Amino acid sequence: MDDDRPRQTAAAPSFAEAADLLRLGVAYQVITHPDGRREFTAVGELARDLLGVEPADAIADPSRLYERVLPEHRDALARAEHDAIAGLSRFEIEVRMRGMDDQICWRRITSTPTPRADGSVIWSGIVMDVTPARRASERLEEQRHRLEAAVEATGLGFWEWDVVHDQVTWSERNCEMFGLPPKRTTMTIERYNSLVHPEDLPAVHDVYAKTREGGGGDFVVEHRTAHQPGRLVRWVQARGRIVPALDGDGVSLVVGTTLDISERKANEDRRALLLGELAHRAKNGIQVMMGIVNQTARGVASAEEFRDVLLARLKALADSQDLVTASGGRPVPLKDVVATTLSPFGDGRFEVDDLGDVTVAGEVATALALLLHELSTNAVKYGALSAQAGHVALHRGQEVEGAVVLCWEERGGPPVKPERRKGFGTRLLEVGLSAQGGRVEAAFPPGGFAAKIHFPVAETKGA
Repeated sequence: MDDDRPRQTAAAPSFAEAADLLRLGVAYQVITHPDGRREFTAVGELARDLLGVEPADAIADPSRLYERVLPEHRDALARAEHDAIAGLSRFEIEVRMRGMDDQICWRRITSTPTPRADGSVIWSGIVMDVTPARRASERLEEQRHRLEAAVEATGLGFWEWDVVHDQVTWSERNCEMFGLPPKRTTMTIERYNSLVHPEDLPAVHDVYAKTREGGGGDFVVEHRTAHQPGRLVRWVQARGRIVPALDGDGVSLVVGTTLDISERKANEDRRALLLGELAHRAKNGIQVMMGIVNQTARGVASAEEFRDVLLARLKALADSQDLVTASGGRPVPLKDVVATTLSPFGDGRFEVDDLGDVTVAGEVATALALLLHELSTNAVKYGALSAQAGHVALHRGQEVEGAVVLCWEERGGPPVKPERRKGFGTRLLEVGLSAQGGRVEAAFPPGGFAAKIHFPVAETKGA
């Protein structure tokens, strides 16, 4: 008959013994009493190797363990212990401690509470060596800082979105481009969306969605930053890479860089405006010359006089073109800009007050010449200069320091009314001087078109 008696087996090792056998760390048990006393009842044998303290000495005098914690970490340890005891919650903290031979290492201290009927609490825990993990993390962080420094040296901002944990990290340069404080800022996807210009946000989402639906990979998108008080709206180019999850389900990471392309966009806008002006002038040139020919023919008595006056005016027209393209950024006298630009249209048709010794920067001179040429052309075609007795008055208006107001007033021409369609001329009035800090206020009184042209001066020697 089989022996049905239960067989005797070796007792299972305690948690402290298992921790020692597996070299997991220093297992311990401490009792906190209602009167604030603390009593260690068990300390694992690994305390000798990891902490440089004999287990029996630690039980007899708990301060021997606390003294192994570096001074700069003791306050944090005390606060964590106080909070855990007050809330009877799990306790966990990483601190630097001295080990055998006073070697400084990182230790993770973890314990859980078990309340007792007498009001005391048993805390069972373990002290583990996390030095290798800490050093690996520090090396990764150092490599990250080096990578960010290298990226930002090129003018790029660096960003990363950990999709799994929903954590967004931006470099200082990236924050700066979006108008955030230069130091690291807590970011979320929602906050990023608020920093993208509302008109561009759908396009940003569309590029990301299409790249994600295509299985991940690289994407490029250009957009404006949202308007913020006291800051300019910037154009930025974001280049990113969507990294799929290892199991193929969803996305695990999105990383990329941001480049400020505001200057490039401004150059593109200026180039588009210039190309538009060239196309407009090519189309409009014949009409302008026809107007000049007609005006010249009305006031001459012979073919020879007609030829001389016409050639002189055509030369003045060419001179105004040279002024537009050859100012070279140097300050130009305002009176020269006005005289050179208006001369092709007949000096006698303009009443120009003394403009003083005002000079304007080359870029302002170029924009102003384009604007005056457009106003004169429109006056020849539709305004005061299209009538025999019509003329234009120019004078300086009420000004503020560092700026000039040039008033344009057409008189003696046909009645005018505002243009409903925004053609090139209207667009030039709106943006022609804006890049230089100027603006144009247009008005359409029945007696003739009028405009106040505001622009900055390079230097004012007299009024």
